[in-house]
Amino acid sequence: MVAAGAAAGLAVEFHILGWTSIPGGSCGGRYRPCPDGTTPTLILAFALTFAGWIALLLTIGRFTDRRPGKALPAVLAVAGVLLALWPGRQAYLWMRGPVLGLAWQAGPDRPSSVRAEGVWTVGAHGSTVVRVRGDALVAYDARDGDRRWTLRAPVRESVCGMSEGVADGVGLVAFARYEKPCDTVWGVDTRTGRKLWERTYPGVAGFTSGSDGLLAADGDTALALTDTGVRAYGLTDGRPRWTADLRGKRAAGTCAPNVVSAAGGTARAVVTCQAGEKGSGRVVTLDTATGERRGSRALPVESPVDTAMVVAAEPFTLLLEERDERGVAAVLAYPGDGDDGDPVRIPLSADDEDLVPRQTSGEGFTARPALRATVGGGTLVVATAEPGGYAADHVSAYSLRDGRRLWRAGVDGVAGLVSSGRDRVAVLGERGRLWTFDTADGDRIGEADGVMVGTNRLTERTQLLRTHDTWIVVNGQGTKEPPLYGLR
Repeated sequence: MVAAGAAAGLAVEFHILGWTSIPGGSCGGRYRPCPDGTTPTLILAFALTFAGWIALLLTIGRFTDRRPGKALPAVLAVAGVLLALWPGRQAYLWMRGPVLGLAWQAGPDRPSSVRAEGVWTVGAHGSTVVRVRGDALVAYDARDGDRRWTLRAPVRESVCGMSEGVADGVGLVAFARYEKPCDTVWGVDTRTGRKLWERTYPGVAGFTSGSDGLLAADGDTALALTDTGVRAYGLTDGRPRWTADLRGKRAAGTCAPNVVSAAGGTARAVVTCQAGEKGSGRVVTLDTATGERRGSRALPVESPVDTAMVVAAEPFTLLLEERDERGVAAVLAYPGDGDDGDPVRIPLSADDEDLVPRQTSGEGFTARPALRATVGGGTLVVATAEPGGYAADHVSAYSLRDGRRLWRAGVDGVAGLVSSGRDRVAVLGERGRLWTFDTADGDRIGEADGVMVGTNRLTERTQLLRTHDTWIVVNGQGTKEPPLYGLR
């Protein structure tokens, strides 16, 4: 009687656990696979429904034939149900495997037209996440998702640039009016949301909307890209430090600064030039504190540059694409300062895979792109696809010392990629898995097939962050899906 009651109880428990594990009430197929453990749980639920309840009814009939009365059979059956609850729960957890559950989620963006321009993590272990929107900077507690502060953009101006990171708690954000250059910069205390200073400067005419590489923060210096070069300010007080004209000897208007980056006391600016359908460019190295020029290296281009995007400030790693389809389309890693040494070149298109570091569809992350690439320990880890394909279904690691591919691993889509510790990189899959790899050899850390993500509410452009004990997913669009949410 007790065993029959236990089987019936397991049937009910597995039905509840199985059906409630399905996100949105439906799953299955390539794009909405069912969570791990759902299928075997429901199979057992139906099997035990028939076997358990039939056994229970037969057992009750035989028992009452020998011992008339209803109380004792009911007590024994209920005892069996209760005894099966804990083992049933443990069996379900074993079938399901480890799961990252939803810890918190932020409320939707309002107005619905705003998009994320970029994101910073602030404080010890990334205790605060600052999501920079076109109309405001909004800070969230990484532990529980509570809003800490909001800083609004000036009236009729939108965010058009931001520093890659925060230095000593200060982040840089730039604004522009409609169809006007990005020409106003704020220094913001990211711990309190207070504007520390504001400066205007002659912005680059070509950048009238969100663009990356317009600002940089390093040490106690803030750098802004101008129409002629780079201008430096005090990071905490905004006092002018120095100005560097990087146009060179070419005729005015043919050369213009494109991006600026800084780390470890060294600033680098990419200057591109165009004369008709011919193009050239160079990487200029400056001392961040004084503006003194340390060196200049020519870019390996002959046609106009379509893309120049900083992948990492240290070592300086540049994504470069020129207009000529036979020209350079590669990630360039620069070994050091000065004029010596050619950059290590990692082509975007190899014999057996294409590198896809950028998210080309969707909206958001224009001031600080959410790249599916990270640099650490002399290694570039980047999302890759089959030759000619668009869907990133692998991650590969390349040495920045010689450009060799070190390893390649298959994943079920790449929605986000982030360094998650020393020699570790984490990949968030598009279909609800999270993998961790050793950057040196590609070994999978933890579960070989990744950890299941219980909530996977992604938009087309997404950035993955790692704080002390929480994975945070930041969406470019935060109207239909949460602007950001935490997994733990």
